Amino acid sequence: MKMKFLSRSAFLKLGLAVAFMGAGAAFAADWVQVLPADAGYKLIKKSGSGNESYTQFGDSIIIRGGEMFNDAAQKSVSASSVPVRPGEKLYLITSKDPAILHATFPGARQIFKGNGFIVLLAGETAAMNLMSKRSDFTKVEPLPANKVIMTTTQMPDKKQYKTHDRIAQFVNRIDMQAFMSDLKDMVDLKTRYSYVLQAQTAVDRCQKIFEEMGFKAWQSQFNMGGSTANNLIAEIKGQNEEKFGQVLMVGHLDSTSRQPRTNAPGADDNGSGAAGVIAMARLIKETGVKPAATIKFVLFMGEEQGLYGSKAYVKALTAEEKSKIRAVFNLDMIGYDAVEPLSIMIETSSFNRSMAEKLMELAKSYANFSITTSYNPYGSDHAPFLTQKIPAVLSIQSEFDTNPNYHQTTDTMDIINPALCENILRMNAAAMYFYGIAPEADR
Repeated sequence: MKMKFLSRSAFLKLGLAVAFMGAGAAFAADWVQVLPADAGYKLIKKSGSGNESYTQFGDSIIIRGGEMFNDAAQKSVSASSVPVRPGEKLYLITSKDPAILHATFPGARQIFKGNGFIVLLAGETAAMNLMSKRSDFTKVEPLPANKVIMTTTQMPDKKQYKTHDRIAQFVNRIDMQAFMSDLKDMVDLKTRYSYVLQAQTAVDRCQKIFEEMGFKAWQSQFNMGGSTANNLIAEIKGQNEEKFGQVLMVGHLDSTSRQPRTNAPGADDNGSGAAGVIAMARLIKETGVKPAATIKFVLFMGEEQGLYGSKAYVKALTAEEKSKIRAVFNLDMIGYDAVEPLSIMIETSSFNRSMAEKLMELAKSYANFSITTSYNPYGSDHAPFLTQKIPAVLSIQSEFDTNPNYHQTTDTMDIINPALCENILRMNAAAMYFYGIAPEADR
């Protein structure tokens, strides 16, 4: 029997929707729409039946609904709409692996991509291929329903910006010239790949910097895939650690590329974050403040091979030591921003929402960039802490997944945006002040 194909407009007149598959056509029970977030929520409220599900990614929202809802979406807003084929399900990939972020997925249809998130429609066979991509840097899961994975972009608020209070006076003392010098010294090593001599040279040099500033500093060895490497820890004891605990400023020092043993400059990933951790210590030294909490500055190795350094650090903590940690601030890839305005993403778990909201507040008061918050953490050194319910937040550039220099030999000083670095450091310095230096001052 020959099937007669009708135009989409004809089907819409009948109140039906058609999904074309293979050699024939079948009616789609569900459709997936991608809409602006505000418009999507309004549409659910106005035209929803109560059976729709949504997932928000910043300024976009993905909605799964039936035929009538899809018709309403097509009529009322500018929405992209995709029919769900029989056997297909929605999957979410959360990744900080550039190979995954630029990959194609046979048999799966891409619905959304941005900020390290990829949403796909996949049948059983394609889904098996997706699941095979899971690693320490890539999480694959069914798309969570009725969740805000990433908040709407928040823009700087000039009315909220502060210039003369205690925190402003503190963050204004960040030494960007020293930061850039430290970063250049790291890049000049040519590589900091965890398995080569230059990696240990970088650790030794950073230890010397901390010690010359007067901090106690030491190295902690860990196993890494049949080899060993060293994390670097420096600290300043708090005046009342028993009451205010510990605050950790962390970032990974190692780098990688397609030629990791000889040419992995890693200016952005993650010389920028490592130099940022040193900048936080230098800020305390130069301002002469006496922290209430003990503040530790930790540079991890082996991040690029699977978060080895941070996993080893967290694993070695006793239950008492874990309970002392009030906040962990992870700096990873804070130096690349090619598209105005300056923009960043902070990332944590939903249990740590109050800290993310505080960081957002501090960003609006002491920094100048657009900012979103992700509550689906993965793939950097904050993750092992969050797994143990230790409050931790990642600061990362919003453009990391479109950065053409990510894990490339072109990740050099030339791509660094000093303004982005400075503003991310200002936000984290304000957080260090609020949680570690004067925890009771503004509460």
